[in-house]
Amino acid sequence: MKKYKIIMMSAFTLAIPLVIFAEDKSGWRVPTKAELSDVSGLRKDSPTLYSIAKADFDGDGKEDEASLLINDKENKMGLFVKLTSRKESGSLLLEAMDSKTIIEVMGIDVVKPGKYKTACGKGYWDCKNGEPELLELKYPVIDFFRFESANSYFIWDKKKKKFNRIWMSD
Repeated sequence: MKKYKIIMMSAFTLAIPLVIFAEDKSGWRVPTKAELSDVSGLRKDSPTLYSIAKADFDGDGKEDEASLLINDKENKMGLFVKLTSRKESGSLLLEAMDSKTIIEVMGIDVVKPGKYKTACGKGYWDCKNGEPELLELKYPVIDFFRFESANSYFIWDKKKKKFNRIWMSD
């Protein structure tokens, strides 16, 4: 079983907190088959049970990997991404949720390049300053979702070198 160490980085310039994990003892681990059980049949269409997504998320031509991990000590589920282009070892924590059992209803997938209306573009709420109505994706992004419910995309911003989260539904 892999073990991880959390290192906090300066996050005041980031839209998403930046956390790197590397092998050690901080408690993040891969979910078990039982935790990814498919009682409702929603995971059956994915060979990774919607717990791993691989694509070139930062547009550098190299495959990156996003994964859902569990932290038993803190009772959390986290969405991490490992960018192969990063010189630093470890992965970025994009989201942490306050119950490890939430993994039963959460998943990740790859969204292909294309045009997609955002939640505000669909009229769920008014678009805020800087929130687009339409996304024009030039490379794949991470789809983070609750089965049959809300979802958001994590999109790499090449200029700012960070992920932005855009809500696609509520």
